[in-house]
Amino acid sequence: MSIRCSGCGALIQTIDQNKAGYINKNVLEKHKDGDFYCKRCFELKHYNKNTVLEIENDDYFSNLEQIKKDKGLIVYIVDLLDLDGTIIENINTLFKSENILLVVNKVDLFLDSLNRNKILQYVRKYLKDKNIRVKDAFLMSSFQDEDINLLLERVKELKNKKQNVYFVGMTNVGKSTILNKIIKKYTGIADLITVSNNVNTTLSNIYIPFDDESYLVDTPGIVNRKSLIYYLGKESYEYITPKKFIKPKTFQLNPMQTLFIAGFLRIDFIEGNRSSFISNFNNNLLIHRTKLENADKFYDEHKDDILKFPVKEEREELGEFVSKTISFDLDKKIDIAIFGIGFISVYGSGKLKITSFKNVKWTIREAIV
Repeated sequence: MSIRCSGCGALIQTIDQNKAGYINKNVLEKHKDGDFYCKRCFELKHYNKNTVLEIENDDYFSNLEQIKKDKGLIVYIVDLLDLDGTIIENINTLFKSENILLVVNKVDLFLDSLNRNKILQYVRKYLKDKNIRVKDAFLMSSFQDEDINLLLERVKELKNKKQNVYFVGMTNVGKSTILNKIIKKYTGIADLITVSNNVNTTLSNIYIPFDDESYLVDTPGIVNRKSLIYYLGKESYEYITPKKFIKPKTFQLNPMQTLFIAGFLRIDFIEGNRSSFISNFNNNLLIHRTKLENADKFYDEHKDDILKFPVKEEREELGEFVSKTISFDLDKKIDIAIFGIGFISVYGSGKLKITSFKNVKWTIREAIV
């Protein structure tokens, strides 16, 4: 059998329902002459029920080698709100820079007052600092038709006639959503590819005819095990994932005060001058300020109610607490970027102690604003 699921690209099989591509044999017989979805995709679409299926390493790297051999155009998608958590730092060891179009998605969630050109300048400098080379960079929102049209125009300009176009990126950067918008524009078919907030929704390459001689290809998302989303269940992930424009929240902190980013990260302001902390997270994410002397007790008493997330099982997966002390000053506004969740900008001067779980990755960078 060589039939593939239209939603995730998995090879259809009727033997093991715990493996990718399973479909009931009777259902297959009824629909074998048309497009249909495997059991997992059907339940994701209609019941938002996810069956977690890890992509085998051999399958993933085999897929990557296939893309490299094809020498197609790589539409490399990252998430503006989670730039550090979705950037692939070794992208140039995988694909030639002249074949890579970087697409920075989800600009609609982020500071509509900020000029797109300024964001693009920041992204270009960010890439240069990390020694990442691409053919071009493009900002967009997958929910704005004009951006979809502009992306298509840029793809046509960069690709040669016979090149396939591969959409690659970390899990949940919006690859499948962008492709669904393109498919609908060309064919009128809505939501052909399965889209969800779950890790590994796309399990194998999905080929969509683009013109007479090439395809648009949705590829499995790369799972970043340094990102929070790898460790979270559905409820927690929904809680941290922004779905509409983010409203930055400003907190003025004096030394000896603490900020909790829900239960994921703790920032202790050890010493310095009164400073501004501007959060850029999902609007529902709890940011709690308290006195440093009360912080330990507050966490112990309220990690399961006020802070709420991560839940007990997730905390066990995230590991033990680790802390690091950093200094900041008025000469340079910084971001504390947390992989998979967003960032908090800091302006002022002093010293911070940052405490997180061992498997929560965060970094300090030049502020994006």
